[in-house]
Amino acid sequence: MSAFRIGMGMILAIGLLVGQVVSASAKEKPKSEEPPKTEGKPFETVIKDFSKIEGIFTFYIKKDEGKVLMEIKPAQFDSLYLCCMTRSTGDGTYYDNGADLGDFPFKFKRVGQNVQMLSVNTRFRADSAAALSKAIERGVSHSIFGVGKIESQPRKEDGAVLVNPAGFFIQDLTNLGYFLGKQRQLEYSFDKDNSYFGTIKSFPLNSEIDVVCHFKTNKPNDAQSFPSPYSMMHTYHFSLSGLPVTDYVPRLADERVGYFQTVYQDYSDLSRETPYVRYINRWNLKKAFPDSAISPPVEPIVFWLENTIPIEYRPYVEEGVLLWNKAFEKIGFRDAIVVKQMPDTASWDPADIRYNTIRWVIYPGQAYAVGPSRANPFTGQIYDADIRVCADFIRFMYSFSEYVVEPLKGKTGNEFEDQLTPFADRRCDYSRESAQNAAVAYTLLLTRDDFAQKPELTKRFVREYITDLVMHEVGHTLGLRHNFKASSIRSNADRLDTILVNSQGITGSVMDYNPVNLAPLGKPQSAFYHLGPGTYDYWAIEYGYRQFGADSPESEKDSLDKIASRSGDPLLAYGTDEDNFGNSMRAIDPLCTQFDLTSDPIAYFTDQIALSKELWKNIETKFESPGARYQKLLAAFQRGFRYYFQAAEMMPRYVGGIYRHNNHVGDEGSAPPFRPVDGATQKRAMAFLRDHIFAPDAFVFPPSLLNKLQPERLEDFGWSAGRANRIDYPVHDMVFSIQKEPIDRLLNPIALARMQDGELRRAAGEPGYSMADMFGDLRRMLWTELSSASNVNSYRRAIQRYHVDKLIGMILEKQPGLPEDARALARRDLAWVQRGITTALAAATLNTFTRSHYEESKARIEAALKAGLERNPKL
Repeated sequence: MSAFRIGMGMILAIGLLVGQVVSASAKEKPKSEEPPKTEGKPFETVIKDFSKIEGIFTFYIKKDEGKVLMEIKPAQFDSLYLCCMTRSTGDGTYYDNGADLGDFPFKFKRVGQNVQMLSVNTRFRADSAAALSKAIERGVSHSIFGVGKIESQPRKEDGAVLVNPAGFFIQDLTNLGYFLGKQRQLEYSFDKDNSYFGTIKSFPLNSEIDVVCHFKTNKPNDAQSFPSPYSMMHTYHFSLSGLPVTDYVPRLADERVGYFQTVYQDYSDLSRETPYVRYINRWNLKKAFPDSAISPPVEPIVFWLENTIPIEYRPYVEEGVLLWNKAFEKIGFRDAIVVKQMPDTASWDPADIRYNTIRWVIYPGQAYAVGPSRANPFTGQIYDADIRVCADFIRFMYSFSEYVVEPLKGKTGNEFEDQLTPFADRRCDYSRESAQNAAVAYTLLLTRDDFAQKPELTKRFVREYITDLVMHEVGHTLGLRHNFKASSIRSNADRLDTILVNSQGITGSVMDYNPVNLAPLGKPQSAFYHLGPGTYDYWAIEYGYRQFGADSPESEKDSLDKIASRSGDPLLAYGTDEDNFGNSMRAIDPLCTQFDLTSDPIAYFTDQIALSKELWKNIETKFESPGARYQKLLAAFQRGFRYYFQAAEMMPRYVGGIYRHNNHVGDEGSAPPFRPVDGATQKRAMAFLRDHIFAPDAFVFPPSLLNKLQPERLEDFGWSAGRANRIDYPVHDMVFSIQKEPIDRLLNPIALARMQDGELRRAAGEPGYSMADMFGDLRRMLWTELSSASNVNSYRRAIQRYHVDKLIGMILEKQPGLPEDARALARRDLAWVQRGITTALAAATLNTFTRSHYEESKARIEAALKAGLERNPKL
């Protein structure tokens, strides 16, 4: 694969942004032009005893002194190039290796005795013939990436000068001094004196530069992978390439189909409906024989399996890549994607942008993978992709050891990674989350005799597990975004239909976050994962890669609209990150969620809760064998909570929820963008919470099991055994962290405002579910003991207190966006609970804990109601 290229028309359109634009092979400037005066020694004198590395940029190295000089010719000043950055070596604690750190177009600009490496602004453009192009030239700022000092006089024959490139490349590229210093209080700082150039290679189309950066601190830290807590090193890789001409035609984006995009504002025509031009990011894939129904591509997309991938997993990785060829075959491409194995003797560097790689990386304790790609910032043409898979992604599924008591990490993740990614890495948490789901499913399967006694099933599980992950990440490298609504195309009964699943798959897209499709006990097990493109994936690839012979983006718009207009087909359901946002209040569609399955997640999670109970029931029988360590029981027990966390987070989305559609007006099978969740379904979701999350007997564990949950006592890198706050399992904390989740969402001001607005969205006579209904149902399910004068168990006392706290907060605190009706309903509920407690306290059967809990709750309610009235008499 060569470095990416852009068309001459686009170069001309952008010319005013960057000054004189020339390609990497540009001719020398006219000899009549006098080069600027430069101080210093003659060119040839400076490079004496230096080794020469010739290419698009020529470098001179003097290894024994650690000196590097970079040659810049006159024609290379004010010309457009691309810089791509990768962290090729990480530290094993805070950052992994292989991360895409971004890319940007740049030009070298001479200012006196210095050369500025300018990051060129591509966000605002105009056709070179438009009058406003001059205004853009004067009104848009570029940014300085680095500055190098000129070290020689111009070379007599061509005017080239030598520049010290340390100012360009030896810098705190990812701003670790801030992210680990300010945010993590580790006080790391960039140590320029002990940072240096590593390997430098240069070729006709690109230069490859390694920089080893040292970071130091005087404050010891808890990093587990460093020999010394005071020092760590990263290696950053820079790829510099030119911009020669190509015949690539950008493709317009459409909101109905999910692609990553290259976006700019066009000032060529001020009468446009929107100033934005949006191109999808995709490869320049073209048929070698355009008139043939099916043809190989002119240049296939080639993925190299790096030699770091364990040999036994390479066939699964290859399968995950090549399965995408099914989608390309549908639109006339044969072998659009090719897989090659990197030999152990390979001399090329996987960080070289000429190679797309899939690599295994070491990031201890983290189980994730990412599939970033780099695209031409002018056209959206993808030219490089590197997928990296953390080795612990596999180990996590098998590992039962090294477990400590960390119950509040039921939804574990690397909290650093979102904070410490200064460049957009198009973060994908699928692998990290799927690793945890796989660990739960694998643990449960081990308790079933038909699985535990058949090693071939384990092999099949692992194969599908890896293949599914690779397919997902390769999808990203093809330009595809997440589709969290794809799992809604099948019913809950369909997912258990082995014939249907094995022939048509489990879901509509591998770009969803799909969980393991685990069959209930006694049911036949179909595919564990969705293997192969889904209905949405075929459609999305058609939109992005079908050939129309177009000579401009606008000329193929009608053909693209015909493809996108099928979005009303239920099998093509689409919703992406903005529609989900984790547990954000912006997530309104209960079908657009992660790690659910089917069009009825309520029924699906009912099955999942049954799986957790099955696991807990069998832990002692299956894992307590002679010689086994008790830590295995702890690991299995901990994993059983995962389905509860997912259900507790997902069910409240139904209450006040709105189904959202991406259709355009007139699309076949289209629906309005918003459709409120019907009242009956909202009631079902609340009933699920009542029965499976809040019920007095929702969490019942035998004392014999709780007394066997031994954490890890052997030494590890972080001395976890000695640092843990508790070594006995804090089961109350775990249950409480699950139960508080739905209360927080249901009583969130935004959710309550949406419920209030929902009454206006409902047609006359249509049964609904109001905010008052929700308050009443929540109150009754949390305080059932008041009507029966029964004792309250310890789980329930904690969540009842939390409920009272939330209601008191509504009437006493200023909560932006909280509807006044919600405040009134909160006061009404507090008064109801107060009266119920007064009645219940008259019963002689209450134990001391229950009586004390009621007395305290009553006193707090009375004080709050009084304070609320004094603060705002209108209440």
